[in-house]
Amino acid sequence: MTQPPSQPHQWWQPHEQNSGPLPQQQYPQPMTPPQPTGTGFGGSFSSEYGGFGAFDDDSPAKRGKSRKPWIISAVVVVVLAAAGGAAAWFSGMFTDEVLDQESLHEGVATVLQDSYGEHDVSNVSCPADQKIAAGHTFNCTVDIAGESKTVKIRILNNEPEYEVGAPH
Repeated sequence: MTQPPSQPHQWWQPHEQNSGPLPQQQYPQPMTPPQPTGTGFGGSFSSEYGGFGAFDDDSPAKRGKSRKPWIISAVVVVVLAAAGGAAAWFSGMFTDEVLDQESLHEGVATVLQDSYGEHDVSNVSCPADQKIAAGHTFNCTVDIAGESKTVKIRILNNEPEYEVGAPH
């Protein structure tokens, strides 16, 4: 199609090939945005597709899992630890080991007889609950030939080995 020289063609004007009416185009209906669900300032926006407000307080992502199993587990662990500690305490696990009184009395009498030549040794008495620790010392009383004497005992190591001093 040619235009007369008096009317220049402009790029925004369509070329007219048909003189009939233009066909009507079908346009999709405009979408209306979802309306805010909250009231007042700072309300949340709810959408099934995510976006602002998609994870409000009722959503599973915000709720998380229950803390109840963790709390119950922690309480059980604390109770078991306390019961185990109490059992260990009452069984004597946390106390220092102490010398056996009967063995100590027999040992002192044997040393006095064998090493010091005292044959009439009786009534050996040592303080109870003497701890087994290297260097620890204490005194025992003994009757030698009817006379009361004192002997000094010194723990040598953790075996327990001890040294019996001369009676005086």
